[in-house]
Amino acid sequence: MSAETALIDALAAHLAQRTGLAPARVGAALPATAGDLPAIVLSLPEVHRISPGLGERAALITDGALPVRARIDLANPFLPGEPGFSLVSADRLSLVLPHGGQVKADATAGPLAAADLQVSVAGAARTVVNTAPGAGQVQPDPAIGTLRFGAPLPATGEVVANYFLGQWERRVTPLAGRLLVTVCTAGNALPQARTLSIAVADAMDDAGALPPGLRKVALAALGATTVVAPGEPGPAGSRRRELQFSFEYEHEVNRPDSSGGVIRRIPITSQLLSTAVDPARGAITTSLSTDTPTEVPP
Repeated sequence: MSAETALIDALAAHLAQRTGLAPARVGAALPATAGDLPAIVLSLPEVHRISPGLGERAALITDGALPVRARIDLANPFLPGEPGFSLVSADRLSLVLPHGGQVKADATAGPLAAADLQVSVAGAARTVVNTAPGAGQVQPDPAIGTLRFGAPLPATGEVVANYFLGQWERRVTPLAGRLLVTVCTAGNALPQARTLSIAVADAMDDAGALPPGLRKVALAALGATTVVAPGEPGPAGSRRRELQFSFEYEHEVNRPDSSGGVIRRIPITSQLLSTAVDPARGAITTSLSTDTPTEVPP
């Protein structure tokens, strides 16, 4: 999802929760019929990414716990791009999760409990234990991200695991520009258009309740209430009023790129063949040669 779309969605969710704006529909589409009224429509007539050309900023986060959900199809438990490597062991008692470095929900290290890890197999929950698992149980190894089950996994179905990672990357995309909020009401509802537009302005002025990342928002223009003429988008005869805001927004995306993933192969390309001593200099010479990579089981 782009930063611009994320901003529109976050603002729509914010306004939809405000009791003073009910029963208006909030979204990015202009109303098509009278049944769509009243409505609050959001758009970005002017927007730019701050510091263009430099790319998104990324920071390594190591002081928290990032919630992650992994889904593994037991009928096709393979990594994208690695069709020969199964995440499920041959005896179907072990499963490799996409990430290692799991932590507890409070970001501390240690054995995982039910609050830190939830696992289901084909819709049936498994109890998390830290000893050899029995039927209906699962034993995690949080450091490397593996799950050991007390009974073989079925051939079909889905394993769903919810867990927390102690390290991830946060990418930030800063935006600035103008936000246009169009209030749409029925044609015989002039007071409603005024009341609804004032409620929108109040909701946008509530700094403590604004979506995360919206650093600055200020009313820049408040238009007059107009009537939609025949042929214009929307129900003819309905009323509209536009509010324009200037804003600054930082879109954050947390990705577990740095958490550590599945290790399939460790290439060992060196082998010690011989050593010799140079009698003239007393130097020790070591001869090396290469061999083929060694496959290491997960």
